[in-house]
Amino acid sequence: MNPIQQLKKQQSSYPSKLLFQGESPDKLLQEKELELEKIEELTEQNQSFELMSFGIKLDRKFKTEIAILEVESQDNNYIVIRCRHGLLKIGEQLNTDPIEAPEISFVKMMEKTIGTMRMFSKKNSQAKKLRGWLIKLQERLEQNYQHNLSYLIINDRTNFEIPWEMLELKNNNYLGSTIVTVRWQDITDPEDLDDVNSLINLEVAEKKCCGKMVAYLNTKDLPSVKEEKKFIEKFDPTIYESVRDFFNYLDRVNSDVSLVFIASHGFLGENLSQSKLGEEDQKQQISLTQLYEYDFDFLANGSSIVFMNTCHSGRLQQDDTLKIIDPNPQTGQYYPTGFSTFFLEKGAKGVIGTLCKIADEYAAKISRNFFEEHQKNPHLSVATILKNIRQKAANEYQYQKGNDENRYLFLFTFMYIYYGNPLTKLELMKKEGS
Repeated sequence: MNPIQQLKKQQSSYPSKLLFQGESPDKLLQEKELELEKIEELTEQNQSFELMSFGIKLDRKFKTEIAILEVESQDNNYIVIRCRHGLLKIGEQLNTDPIEAPEISFVKMMEKTIGTMRMFSKKNSQAKKLRGWLIKLQERLEQNYQHNLSYLIINDRTNFEIPWEMLELKNNNYLGSTIVTVRWQDITDPEDLDDVNSLINLEVAEKKCCGKMVAYLNTKDLPSVKEEKKFIEKFDPTIYESVRDFFNYLDRVNSDVSLVFIASHGFLGENLSQSKLGEEDQKQQISLTQLYEYDFDFLANGSSIVFMNTCHSGRLQQDDTLKIIDPNPQTGQYYPTGFSTFFLEKGAKGVIGTLCKIADEYAAKISRNFFEEHQKNPHLSVATILKNIRQKAANEYQYQKGNDENRYLFLFTFMYIYYGNPLTKLELMKKEGS
């Protein structure tokens, strides 16, 4: 075992697969025999990406712009968080001690979430350490590099469903409206048959999703979806009102699809086979396990975003009732799985989903806000557009807290999260004359 490998082994029990493109300490060691002092210097340059279990294909030019937040659980009762940034040395990275996990998910708190998250931000030791680390990093980047921290990648491997985007960094400045936040999960690579535990890399690179919009709209059960339909028709979408016809079409489509848009019911069951999308009529529903019948080759062959404007669509479950999914060999727990990880595994560049049940009226308002922000700023990434609409919702809530509509819009908007490449942009076609 060479010195670099020894150093790697001494680090976290979750060894990373993340290295900058074109930068390999092992290769450097082979080309030139480096003294231990030089090896330690190399390790300091790369160590912040040697403490994560998931892989990222990261262009070196984004080194200073991206930080990583990792969340682990121990025995499903305790929680540990770690933060990494490419410019910081080992001792400057954030590593917290295990503490009892807070029970502050949207599902458990719902209308109490806003106050609960503000209390969590100010009184929980791990939350305060995270806030302090991010604020100091921001200040350092501004002073030394004249720019802000642009992106935070959140890899939460727990089942606590903490709404990190609602963490209050400073008074009335929330994480998900201050920094572009994206989620990523450990997703095993189904095509790697040599290393059955290898993970799909998160690619961080500028991508543009071009082509037509394909939509499934449940106008039968949800009155506000009719309003969504009127609005998205300006983008000349291909629309289906049957969930199976919709997925059958996507399975055989051979042209570029910029956006897959779903506005329907979402159901979270006790296991993956009971988590479904569709109508109230069970015959017009499709489960997560049933989606595996489809290939959806267009996702792997092109660049597409999936926007699931449904209840629970961004939630994940650590469940394998059927006993067919191997647990994570590093944690001993099942990989968090859901509709979001399914579409990412198939090749989607990004997925928008929700962390709870969304009121129909507000779901329509939030999707409209998303598309309007995109029309105003088509050059922005999808994750940045979400950040912007969160900021607007937070500003309106702060301006008039006694207004129930502002309060619910703020709450529901922060339930929308983004998984995937933080630099993916959306290019929607417009209907002639619109």
